[in-house]
Formats: sequence, C-alpha cells, structure tokens
Amino acid sequence: MRTVAKLFLALMLLELPSASAQIIEKMSSLQPVSISIVKAVSSYRGKPIDWRVVCTTIDEISSASAVVGDTVRGTGDSVQVRLIKYDTKYTYYKILASSGSAKDSLQLQVFSKGSMQKYLYQIPVYSSKPVPVYIYLPPSYSSSSPLLVVMHGIDRNALSYGLAWTSFATANNTIVLAPEFNATDWSSSAYGQGNMFTGSDGAGSLNVKERWTFTIVKDIERNISRGLGLLDSSYTIWGHSAGAQFVHRMVLFAPDLMMKTAIAANAGWYTAPDTATIFPWGVKHPFLTVKRQDLIDYTMRNLVVMRGTADTLRDSDLNVDSLSDVQGRNRYQRAGFFFQKGKEVNSALRWLLLDVVGSGHDYRKMATAAGEYLVKGPTTVQREADASPRNMLLQNYPNPFNPSTTVQFSIPATSRTSVMIYSMLGERIQTLVDETLLPGVYTVRFDATTLASGVYVCRLASGTRSTSVKLMLLK
Repeated sequence: MRTVAKLFLALMLLELPSASAQIIEKMSSLQPVSISIVKAVSSYRGKPIDWRVVCTTIDEISSASAVVGDTVRGTGDSVQVRLIKYDTKYTYYKILASSGSAKDSLQLQVFSKGSMQKYLYQIPVYSSKPVPVYIYLPPSYSSSSPLLVVMHGIDRNALSYGLAWTSFATANNTIVLAPEFNATDWSSSAYGQGNMFTGSDGAGSLNVKERWTFTIVKDIERNISRGLGLLDSSYTIWGHSAGAQFVHRMVLFAPDLMMKTAIAANAGWYTAPDTATIFPWGVKHPFLTVKRQDLIDYTMRNLVVMRGTADTLRDSDLNVDSLSDVQGRNRYQRAGFFFQKGKEVNSALRWLLLDVVGSGHDYRKMATAAGEYLVKGPTTVQREADASPRNMLLQNYPNPFNPSTTVQFSIPATSRTSVMIYSMLGERIQTLVDETLLPGVYTVRFDATTLASGVYVCRLASGTRSTSVKLMLLK
C-alpha cells in the first residue's frame, strides 16, 4: 500500500492547471517516440503565445517522480517537442501555452516502438487498485494498426504473456495490450470469473458492472485505443489458462460489440451454457437472469476454443472438484465438453474448436498457434469435439479455387496421417499434414499462390487407407 500511496502522490504532480481557453490543437494523449510539432488552434495563430514544455518521469518500481526537462520555446504558432521515452519509467510531457490571460495545457505519455512498456490504468471505482498494462507498439505502428488484448494465466505474468506475442505483432503490425491483475488485489474468482460477485464462485452479492474485471478490460482497451488515436477501435482478445476462463466468460456475460474474435486457450474448466448447472460451472444463479435466447446469442459469437492435445495432466493448478470433473478429467476433455454443450444449445454453433496437436499447457506454443490461426485461418489444428467419423472422407471448398482452398478430412482412428498435394504427373507439390492425429474432422488450408492454373490431386493417407480428390486452380 505504501508503494500505491507514493504512486498517487507522484501522479498528483502531473496535474495540469485548469485551462481558461483552447489554445492548443489537441492531439492523441499516447504518443510514440518522435519529434512532434504541437500547434495552436486556428483562432490563436498569429497571436503571441508563450509555450512551456516539461518532461516528468515516474519510476515504474519505486514510484519516485522527477522533472527531467523544462524548456521554454518562446512565442509562435507552434512548438517543437522531442518526445523521448525513458527506460523503466512512465514518461509524461506537459505542454503549457498562454496568450495574455488565456491559458491551455496538454499532457502526453510517450512509448517506444518495438519494445514492451508499461501504462498504468486508474480504475474509477477502485482508486487504490491501478492496473498496469504492458503495451507493445510494433516498429511499423500507425493509427491503422490492429489491436490484440492478451490475458495472462494464474501466475499473473502479463509481461511474459505479452512477450509471447511480440514476433506476431512485429510481423503483422499489431499493437499488444497485456493487463496484469495481481493476486493481492484480485483473487482467482475476481480475475477468472470477472469479479461478478463479492465472494468466490458466485457467493455473496452481485457487483455492479463497473466493478467487473470484464468491464475494466473493456475500459482499458477503449482508453488506450482513444489515447493512441486508432482509426479502428475493434480488437481481438486471447487468453490462456486462467486468462481463457476470463475470455470465455466475458463473451458470455459481458459481450462487447468491438470484440472481433475471442480465443480461449487451455482453460482449466468452463462456465457451460447450461441453465440446469449452478454458476460458475453453469449459468444457474438466483442473481443471474440468463434466458435461452441469451445462450443462443452466445453460441453465435466469434469464440475460438483452443486446446493442446497433450494438455491432459491433472496438475496442482487444475480444479478437481466434482462439478469440474463432470466436464472431464483434464483440460483437453473439458474443452470438448464445453464445445459440445454449445452444440446442444444451437446446432448452428459459430464457435470453433481448435486442437493444437502435440502441445501441452504451454502458453507460448498456444500463442504461436493462435497467431497462425489469426493470419491463415483454421489449419490442421481444427477438430470438432463430437466428431467421431466411421469413414475416412476428403473434400475441399471452394472448387475451382483461386488462390487457396480449404481441405476438410476425417479419420476414424488414431493413426499416422498425411495430406499431400500432387501434380497430374505424380510430382509431390506440397505437404499439408504429416503427423499422428486423433479421430476427428479436420481442416487445412492449401495455398496455391505460386502455382500455375491447372488440376492438382490431394491425397489423404491414414494408417493403411487412402483416398484422393482433384482440385482445380483457376487464375
């Protein structure tokens, strides 16, 4: 608490004097390192304006504040400001302008591109519990960069989770936000169950929505999106383990129209769309009103359930109570249970169940697989939980295609499986799958961008059986 008090004192030092007029042309409050020109509004251009620029830092660990620059730039229609970010410090620039008795001010926070840095979000309803947010601006960052929110697991290691996405973010010009809900301020229920109730597992009374961590994350995204001046404030959210619990429950209880895709990876257990099972394993609770139409709406949202096929351990972090075990003995089985419950609510379920073959409870591997999905769509990892095919089937769509097509196949038993593309002369062109797969229905993408128009053969071999189809590429 002493550190928090020091932090609030330091933030008070940044308060700006009240503006008596708008002199400064407003700009985004969160800025990358740059040389920036701060201008006067048109009504003050040509008038004598005194500019003053002050740079203040706050240490991210000790909360010690320091004024590191105080430069008077004289008069004119604008002032040139060299925005520098100091390592391990929150870095702010106060810009003050006066013309006669009129005064105005602007405050900017500065971030470097290409490295993970911290932003501190002050929660209006929890003044003593600010949430640090790790921000990564890609080297090619601009106001048109898309935004990804990353939710950490039980270890509350938002920095590590955010870093797992930086290669993807660099390659795809994506901003990463990783808020950190520490264990001191936020219990497991307050985090993974959205802080919906004052007690754990639905005990106590229902909190107002402003106190839900679901709402706080939405507010963080909006605050930073506006602060950066992004042209598109929509976002993708990905969470792993406890973060996956947060994500799938947020999609159910606090749906956000600005959320494009929600990905829940390797959750330990789920809140199933089941009105007969008590919250948080289902949605039955005296303080919650969840109707069937609400559950149907839930099944039509863009939710991706990811699971590692090797995530089958009953470790110390896994809930092993009787209601959790109804969902399965491990995380892999429980994801399948949850997906099947969605299909029982709505046969036209929009969710995807993605199996990351060979991955255990590893957030780095799951982040890599999720990034691949976001760029390429479903690959060999997609498999429906209730798919138990009796026959081996192979088909593709569209056909003819240009320049790519989705190949869907099923295998009836665990076996070494390959999906190969051949020319009509029998030359192997591309290997789409070559690994041991569990029984199920899978999809994989065939990209023929570099190939000439013509007919190609797709051959599926699994165990001792094989089948093939012809694919027509028309450019």
